[in-house]
Amino acid sequence: MKRCLTRHTPLVLACLLACSGVYAETLDEAWQRAEASSRQLKADTLNAEAAGQGVAAAEAAAGPSVGASAQWQKLDHAITGTMDTSGLAAAMPAPLRSQFPSRLEAPLSEDHLATAEVKVTLPVYTGGRLTSMADAARARENSARHGVARSRLDVRLDVAEAYFNVLRASEALKVATLYQDTLVAYRRDVGNAFHKGIVSRGDVSGAEVALAEARQKVIAAREAVSLSRAAYNRLTGRPLDQVVALQTVDFAREQRSLAQLSDTALSRRPELGQLRELKTALTEQARSVRAEASPQLGVFAAYTWVDNPYLTRKGVGSVGIGVKWDAFDSGLVKSRAAVSERQAAALGEQEEDARSLIRLDVQRGLSLEIEAAERLVVARAALDSAVTWQDITLDRYHNGLANQTEVLMAAAKKADSQRNLFNARFDHALAILRLRRAIGEL
Repeated sequence: MKRCLTRHTPLVLACLLACSGVYAETLDEAWQRAEASSRQLKADTLNAEAAGQGVAAAEAAAGPSVGASAQWQKLDHAITGTMDTSGLAAAMPAPLRSQFPSRLEAPLSEDHLATAEVKVTLPVYTGGRLTSMADAARARENSARHGVARSRLDVRLDVAEAYFNVLRASEALKVATLYQDTLVAYRRDVGNAFHKGIVSRGDVSGAEVALAEARQKVIAAREAVSLSRAAYNRLTGRPLDQVVALQTVDFAREQRSLAQLSDTALSRRPELGQLRELKTALTEQARSVRAEASPQLGVFAAYTWVDNPYLTRKGVGSVGIGVKWDAFDSGLVKSRAAVSERQAAALGEQEEDARSLIRLDVQRGLSLEIEAAERLVVARAALDSAVTWQDITLDRYHNGLANQTEVLMAAAKKADSQRNLFNARFDHALAILRLRRAIGEL
């Protein structure tokens, strides 16, 4: 008995939660928990933040920069300079002319040299290279943000499917348990009738076989509840065996037309925005690369210090303009730009293909919603008929007007109708959520 209670603890707790009116988790709360614990969503968010830092880096490239450098050199000999003094000697009186050398050598530095420099530079004209580079970085950040939105939609749909799998498995367990209880009562009635000699031993055996099959379905349903709950708990960041009560969710029929839903999807789906921004990033990258072939103009201010004992002033300041222009590079810049342009063109084709797939996705989602809604109406009517049929069949059986096969068939049909009803309910709810995912509104 103790082992049985331990084994069925999750089921017992779930029943207690349901019966005691304990607050049940909503789908919105499940989404919040899942978004907070999703590793993929966190990774995509970090990638978007990294792309934002790329924008900051690209924008900083257009600003001033300050650099400092220093070096020490050991020379193989001291640097000397030679000065021609022959003209000076020619102007001297004759007695001194012969004694004055025509060339003089003087040291310019020692055999070691130390220098240091501080320099401020500012790009002035780059042919649009820095502007395009910043625009490309911003487009990549926007693409990454769309990627976060896409992951959030995927996480929500995964959680919704797991959420309804738990509800579906729980309802299946209830139906299986009710079916088992019905057969238990029927087995008891047949046993009593057999002892009174009203029915044969075959009816008792048939009832026992049907009851055994019902118990097997209860066991399978109970394990399905455990597995579905574990999958749901994993997505919401809980221990796998934690029991959580969930609220049943029903959604109204979708009233918008296929054309309206398709237009909404094409304007909201993050996948399209992601491809579009990536295409923009590659286009701007190509422009930035092509601008490298233009003259690059900048201004600078510097202060240079030289440790030379022969200089009267060791430090000197300077300002200037610098120009760099690679007039010929064997087509390197052109080829690099062409790579990005071809990649941008490829993304344009992917975007058009994605538009077609999104339209198909919306149409499929709407079709599934219509089907599930119609099945729900049929399932409700079928359950009402199955309940009436079972009541009539049991009454006829007790009056000797129906056989055991009819009783068992009526009970099975009622259980099947109950399963069909909750499956239709949850299928419709999931169809609504999948349709919302298809149009980017989940």
